[in-house]
Amino acid sequence: MRNKKLIVTGFILTLLVWSCEYNVEDENLMTSQCEEEVSYSTTIRPLINSRCMPCHNGDGSEPFAPDLTTYNGVAGIASLVKEVTETGRMPKNGTLTDQEIEDIGCWVDAGAPEN
Repeated sequence: MRNKKLIVTGFILTLLVWSCEYNVEDENLMTSQCEEEVSYSTTIRPLINSRCMPCHNGDGSEPFAPDLTTYNGVAGIASLVKEVTETGRMPKNGTLTDQEIEDIGCWVDAGAPEN
């Protein structure tokens, strides 16, 4: 009986160790897709001006729309901007290209620099 318990325990431990090792993410898959630094002034600001300003212009006409007219307004909610563009929730009246979504993500992942 004792040998059976040891065998079963050993088998379960082996499965646990193997399953944990099996689920470890490959580090190569976790590398960033960002090849170049994305500039706020030449990439992100113009994108916000053309795609976000109809609602996020700070005039109060759109309820609950954060004011994105300044760098601080955008940088303060950078992770939210990334999330809503990646999920397609924003822009409200349109879509972004895959490149635009990637640029926003890269800029946010780099710490949303004012460059």
